[in-house]
Amino acid sequence: MSHNGKSGVRHATDMVTPYALAAKDNAVHYAQQAGAHVAPAARKAATQAKRQYTSQVVPAVARAKAAAGPARQEATVRSQVALAALRGDVSTRDIRAAVRRRKRRARTGRLLRKAGMIGLVAGGAYAAWKWWSGQNSPDWLDEPSDATEVPENSDH
Repeated sequence: MSHNGKSGVRHATDMVTPYALAAKDNAVHYAQQAGAHVAPAARKAATQAKRQYTSQVVPAVARAKAAAGPARQEATVRSQVALAALRGDVSTRDIRAAVRRRKRRARTGRLLRKAGMIGLVAGGAYAAWKWWSGQNSPDWLDEPSDATEVPENSDH
């Protein structure tokens, strides 16, 4: 039986081998075709993703960093002042004076901005009034002055 078993396996192998080789060749062929079609699409997708990243993500991160800059600086200054106060390098009197200076500067800045806005509005109103008055009283509407007449009994 062992001899018949081995020959049966050989016979089955001989029968299946051409089909297996054909299937392998077909698989290689289809894989090459798929690679030829998928690779350009994958390159295109990668290029598009890179373009989108550089045009959208990078500027958004830069804007976020720029927006966080002043807050980060303020936090750094405050933490340094707090550490100096804890070490005793800065007195509460110095801190109060700094706070007063800051409030005064902020108040002065607000006052200057308000004065500037009032000046702009007043200047705009004056310019509008000059334009309007020029439109409503052109020179041709003014009454002509009386003509100077030469008397008829002149000695000339």
